[in-house]
Amino acid sequence: MFHVTFLFGVLSVCSFAMLSSCKKKQSVWEGSSAQAVNEQDADYSQRVNDSAAVRAAVPLVAGSEFIDIRGVGDSAWSSLRATNAPASGFKAALLKFDPSKKILKGDLNFINWESSVGRRCNSYYNVDYAFLSSPVAITEAYEHGFNLFGLANNHSEDCVTGLDSDGQTVAGAVASARYLKSLSHQKPMLWHGVGPSSGLSSPSILTFSLKGRSVKIVFASIAFQDWDCVESACESRVQSMLAEVKKATGDLRILSLHSQGNAAFNRGKIWAEKFVREFSGDIVFAHGPHTWAGVKVLPRADGGKGVVFHGLGNFMHNQVAPNPDNLIGRVLLDVNTLQPKQVQVIPVLNNRYDVDVVLADPAKSLPKANVEWTRTRLQAHRDVPAAFANVK
Repeated sequence: MFHVTFLFGVLSVCSFAMLSSCKKKQSVWEGSSAQAVNEQDADYSQRVNDSAAVRAAVPLVAGSEFIDIRGVGDSAWSSLRATNAPASGFKAALLKFDPSKKILKGDLNFINWESSVGRRCNSYYNVDYAFLSSPVAITEAYEHGFNLFGLANNHSEDCVTGLDSDGQTVAGAVASARYLKSLSHQKPMLWHGVGPSSGLSSPSILTFSLKGRSVKIVFASIAFQDWDCVESACESRVQSMLAEVKKATGDLRILSLHSQGNAAFNRGKIWAEKFVREFSGDIVFAHGPHTWAGVKVLPRADGGKGVVFHGLGNFMHNQVAPNPDNLIGRVLLDVNTLQPKQVQVIPVLNNRYDVDVVLADPAKSLPKANVEWTRTRLQAHRDVPAAFANVK
């Protein structure tokens, strides 16, 4: 396992009243390396049946028989404690990595946005590393194919007060929510995880037209950390939130789960698997440790199977130092039954403004899993080293 020192530390996010007593947390380096060590082989020893000899790796341009769902980890194009958000370079960086739009663009594409969103932040919490990104960067991510935005993480409330899309001074997380709400009124996209406290336990729901059929997506985003949240969805809401996700009428249930620190990561792992086993979840995209973690295919509460990516690692965040252990997670669902038929991982190296698949050595170890990985190379504008497993 690589040990990487990261560029930023850990934020302590508190309410206005609690600001003077905010607790400093352990460094990201300490949390990340401990979590990597604590990923035990025994956690993945109970295998599921696979049929690797039956189906080859599904190409990056999937046929009409599959619904193609992909996810990437910690991302943003942000400033560091700046009053005004920086001009976004997200579009150019995405096109540099993926000029053919084959590596990132499935039918549904998830991204964990690890930054406050807005044009201006009036004040930040009293920590060294607090981020603000322009709503233009969100638009650029959408235009490249991302249409599921998770916003609950340990940077959700970096900005204490900022300006919303109408120029009103509000809490920073509320400003983020209002910008995302405005964008989602113009574009078919889902977001969740920040906003007024009263609505945070209710999932976001939208019907997409995918491969000639309508698919209603129920989506939620939650963060596990060792301090409380005010205008973002945190662990204290997990039981009520997942119950609402299960109760909602929909075809697919997708959860974004962020963790900060080793203890929170382990608590999050438990709830990620509960989401599938007990709450009829279909896919979990988890992130936070700044390195990949294992992948599981699990039985769902109501029959069928769900897929859990316990750690996507980083993707494209200009405030994060290089790390070689990240992945793009991909799930191929049968277009008729919406059951998983194949799971793929594409290892990537992040380097602040850049992402690369070639630098992620295809001979290196792969994330732990309770399925058997088969190595392959997918075709985009270049060879893309990957691994896949078929699911019965």
